[in-house]
Amino acid sequence: MRNWKARLRKHEKNLLILAVAAVLTGVLLNINFRWLEAPLYDLRVARQSGSRADQDIVLVTLDDTSTRALDEFQPLTLDYHALFLEALEKLEPRAVGYLVNFNQVSQANPDYFQGTWATRFVQAAQRLGAQGTPVLLGTPFDVTGEVLPPYPLSSLPHALALIHKDGNVFGEDKVTRRALLTLEDKPAFHLRLAQDLGLANPGWLPRGAYTVPQIEGTYFLFSYHHDTALRAEPSPARLGGYPRMTFHEILKGNLPAKSLRGKIVLVSTLSKDNSGDWSITPFSKEAFSNPKLAVHANILDSLIHQEGVLRAPPALNAAITFGAALFVLWWVLNSSPLTGLFATLALVAGFLSVSGLLFRTHGIWVRESQPLIAIFLGYYLAVPYRLIREYKKRWDYQRKNQLLTQVEELKSNFLSLVTHDLKTPVARIQGLAEVLLRKASDRLVERDKETIQHIIGSTEELNRFISSILELNKVESKRIQLNVESRDINQLIERSVESFKASARAKKIQLEVALEPLFPVRMDSSLMSKVINNLIDNALKYSPSGSQVRIESRELNDDTGEWIEVAVTDQGIGMTPEELDGLFTRFYRAKNDATSSVAGTGLGLYLTRYFVELHQGRVEVTSERGKGSSFRIRLPLRGAEPGHPALSPEHAGASRLPGLRSNLLKLVSPELIAKMRPSRRDG
Repeated sequence: MRNWKARLRKHEKNLLILAVAAVLTGVLLNINFRWLEAPLYDLRVARQSGSRADQDIVLVTLDDTSTRALDEFQPLTLDYHALFLEALEKLEPRAVGYLVNFNQVSQANPDYFQGTWATRFVQAAQRLGAQGTPVLLGTPFDVTGEVLPPYPLSSLPHALALIHKDGNVFGEDKVTRRALLTLEDKPAFHLRLAQDLGLANPGWLPRGAYTVPQIEGTYFLFSYHHDTALRAEPSPARLGGYPRMTFHEILKGNLPAKSLRGKIVLVSTLSKDNSGDWSITPFSKEAFSNPKLAVHANILDSLIHQEGVLRAPPALNAAITFGAALFVLWWVLNSSPLTGLFATLALVAGFLSVSGLLFRTHGIWVRESQPLIAIFLGYYLAVPYRLIREYKKRWDYQRKNQLLTQVEELKSNFLSLVTHDLKTPVARIQGLAEVLLRKASDRLVERDKETIQHIIGSTEELNRFISSILELNKVESKRIQLNVESRDINQLIERSVESFKASARAKKIQLEVALEPLFPVRMDSSLMSKVINNLIDNALKYSPSGSQVRIESRELNDDTGEWIEVAVTDQGIGMTPEELDGLFTRFYRAKNDATSSVAGTGLGLYLTRYFVELHQGRVEVTSERGKGSSFRIRLPLRGAEPGHPALSPEHAGASRLPGLRSNLLKLVSPELIAKMRPSRRDG
């Protein structure tokens, strides 16, 4: 049970992201964002680069030019239509789709439908049909259903020629985006004409067709072709990318014989004063800007060439919406604010690009509104949540920082008090031991003398440790100032070597000195003496008996500048690359058997590096396990500048308060004084 809770806490944020993405997806899928989806769909349609308009579909317009030439009014009387149909016989079209409302023609002169003109019209249509040219009349629709043309024209093939407008579905903006295929199992005008041409079998439906059970009808989203630039002032020769002719020029017989052979002719009125001749399309929502006849041509063109728009299944829409929400939530909550913003914008751009590409190249319509809203809602839900979390973290960090500041202050006070209070008794112990050894030496046995020598050595070691702690306290409180003076560093080296000769002889280690003549350098001689002493002391500690420690100085010029270099090289135990990584960290001691018997505080090299960097210098070390180490310090030849340098980031970042507190507790414990056996190398 406990492990289960631990795993749950570990993946709490990821589970929260999944839950929010799932809830967001479920909510969005139950909302119809038609107000956004419809404009996005229209934008894709207007910018698509689909197939070109079929040039075998010819549009014949009964427009204002024709009525002025005939000195008549639209839609003309039946005699003109009969003569027009007879003229078409000579041009041998492949099919004729007559989209003129003959009920309006009957209103102009109903007597013509009872006389010879009606007979001539029907006979002309029948002759064309006998020649293999089907003639199909398009009929309007009202509240009672299909409105048939007056008899005897109703005996001719006819079908409902309804231009659908999204009045109560989808965009609810009267835009024509879909076409009626069947109504009550009867084919509409465009499907019936394709069947009469032999291009579609009975019962066949084009790509993208879907059924609306409420009206027992079938629709499909047709394609507007890329050169269908519908405009308010149609060209005399073209209409929406399709070839155009006028009713009058065919009626007058001005065209060459058989000029329409193999063409599908669509005939309709086109008047600037009749709103019924115009439609609203994705290209333009302005009135009198999109001829309805061109829309009929696009529907027939899409149906014949199988260019209907295929709607992506709902499952895919749900998956895309969920994936978009999940992606945004994860990025915003797991990256920087700027990265999260760029990732969100990149996702929007990528999704729109891919969905647009699918629409243009494959005619697949992926709904964009719900994924886009999921992206933006996910972003605006995640950002406040992240801000709350960041604010909580910042508050926690602020409280921790206050506590750490208090602990740091207590630590500094503790260090100062303890080290100063320890220094006096330690010095007294050392002094008394030395007096005892000097005055009572002739009365003491050799074992007692060795015990007093151990006491003196332990007090010296403890005194060095206290001095290191005091130096560390000065470093952290930024109370160290450089007392710069011009000194010959070789003199400092010689003095240090002299002080370590006794220790070197005791361990049978040879100290070899190779010093080049150098000019005086501006430096703090006290701090640099501590640096040199620490390097030589370390070399002696970790070198075996009979080995050599070499101390060198020289002037060095390289790409980084002019330097004074001091090198201390030993033939000791050396270090591994892993040990070198933490070498200059405070209280760091390498863990191995070779260093277990060597005393040290873990502060020497930390302070060495800090003192050298105060002089604008640097410390370098090379070492190989079992072969020895070489420490090199470089000081700028121009010398250091006096001042009060701040604690460097490297040293500031090395502070480990828990570890320091542990070491301080050990410092004041009786066990440390009684059993001073450091087991790690002085780093």
